[in-house]
Amino acid sequence: MGAEIRITMERTAYSPILHEVVDFSCGVFDQEPNLIAETSGLPIFLANLGDAIKATYETIGRDELEPEDIIMCNDPYCGGGTHTPDITCLCPVFHSNMLFGFTAFRGHTLEMGGKDPGGWYSDTVEVYQEGLRVPPVKLYSRGKANDDIFRIIRQNSRMPDSVLGDIRAMVAATRTGGKRFVELIEKYGKETFKACVQEILNHGEKMVREAVRKIPEGEYRADVVLDGDGNDDEPLDERVDLKMMITVKGDEMMIDFSGTSPQCRGPMNMPLPSTISSARYGFKIVTTPFLPNNEGCFKPLRVKVPKGSILDPIPPAAIGLWPVPATSIPDLVLKALAPALPDKVRAGHFGDSYADYVYGVDPRTRKRYMIVEPVSGGYGGKPFEDGESGLFSMPHGDTYNIPIEVIEVMYPLLVERYQLIPDSGGAGKHRGGLGVRKDYRIIDHEAGMTVTFDRAIYSPPWGLFGGGSGRPNDFTCYRNDGRVEHWRKFTHLRLRPNDLVSLAGGGGGGYGSAVERDPELVRLDVMNGYVSVKSAREDYGVVVDEASLKVDYDSTHRLRQALTESGQVYVEASRAAVSKGRT
Repeated sequence: MGAEIRITMERTAYSPILHEVVDFSCGVFDQEPNLIAETSGLPIFLANLGDAIKATYETIGRDELEPEDIIMCNDPYCGGGTHTPDITCLCPVFHSNMLFGFTAFRGHTLEMGGKDPGGWYSDTVEVYQEGLRVPPVKLYSRGKANDDIFRIIRQNSRMPDSVLGDIRAMVAATRTGGKRFVELIEKYGKETFKACVQEILNHGEKMVREAVRKIPEGEYRADVVLDGDGNDDEPLDERVDLKMMITVKGDEMMIDFSGTSPQCRGPMNMPLPSTISSARYGFKIVTTPFLPNNEGCFKPLRVKVPKGSILDPIPPAAIGLWPVPATSIPDLVLKALAPALPDKVRAGHFGDSYADYVYGVDPRTRKRYMIVEPVSGGYGGKPFEDGESGLFSMPHGDTYNIPIEVIEVMYPLLVERYQLIPDSGGAGKHRGGLGVRKDYRIIDHEAGMTVTFDRAIYSPPWGLFGGGSGRPNDFTCYRNDGRVEHWRKFTHLRLRPNDLVSLAGGGGGGYGSAVERDPELVRLDVMNGYVSVKSAREDYGVVVDEASLKVDYDSTHRLRQALTESGQVYVEASRAAVSKGRT
């Protein structure tokens, strides 16, 4: 059922952000609403789609729903839970005039209006600046389109054809899932169907409670400092703290965000549903990562969020950069629980969605275009192997890049470079994954760009148990007159013909001391271009001959001994002591 929703979407969507990147999630819910089943996609969407159904009950009314209705919403504070470009479509599923549940979809559209193209901002101070907000409404009523809603969207988007085409694809996808939902009920009967759903939920809860019981009881803490609350043209003088305390007792866990910074004036705020789903994501990783999601999996988890903080802001707070704290929350869960689960967690990943939007008027067609794509980076080293290279951030889940061939055919851009970045992974017994550099050249027109990344100044990708930090994210604009500019967060950066923008995702942190890494693995990293000869010597204590690419074992032994004597080594015994303590 879920797979058919996804396939329908991928085959009918207009925008590459949906049919190539797969920036969406879809699931099946009962009427409560409990998540029954999902398909792969953005976990940050899926775990809060139930809030859109609850908001539908509150705004439209459960008894007002009818067969063949389609509900749509995108309001961050009423059913959306993210930001305005993310559209949610719900298909109520009826059988014999009885509501059994919903098929649900949320995906990123190109934009829903706002002060600048794209709907992703670094400089907003109110949600009103960020685009058209639609609470749950009937987009279709008993199968008939509500043309007024379609007209409102068309008049408020710079890219109406693509946006409306993507919305129609969402409708088709949820309807496909709804048909399969009804077929299951007709095949097995409503009582058997309900009993099976309850068994799925019970099994999920049972498995997760067993997993929580295996975590040593206690309190575990972790925190991260985010790089200010918005635009680069303002001083970096606002400290944005994200604090977490995890309490494990018996078969239950609480994630408490007390002490987190109050809501920002800028857009580094996150609607509560996304905060809860981010916490659920981290919880799932450390309990039952290989068990399919359902609502029962989250029964043993409680989440405490201070009202009026960046994680539960009071409207009309701007929320344009909500994915920034969202990306750090599951990372912090792993960091906090590292002392208790040293063999089941990894070091920090590059830590941001690192969104980039390039937009303008295509000289070939004289129509507006917009390319939306995250930047990929490295994940942290693990207890048993190196971190992965070139993946998108944790909340992006199973998303993909847009193939270069597609970019250069669809847009007036040239991709001049797409490569792993040497020495970007943190040094360690298990090296951090490498970041990725991608360069766009603006060919023959003026364009605009919005780019944001975080975790570069205060909290680079951290290592664990003696591992080194990964290289932080970076962005460089090479102007056609020779000037070079560096930015972290900027909305509507003006680009001219022949300007080149270079986006570099950071690397993951290392796991364990680098001097414990097998010299042969270091040599292979040098051969593959992952690690330079200089880094092999300075960071790993391995002397590799630049000409022959062979290890000088005598020199390596002396160098590592010197590093050990100077205290630059992680002792395995200390790891055992840490694993029994509390942060």
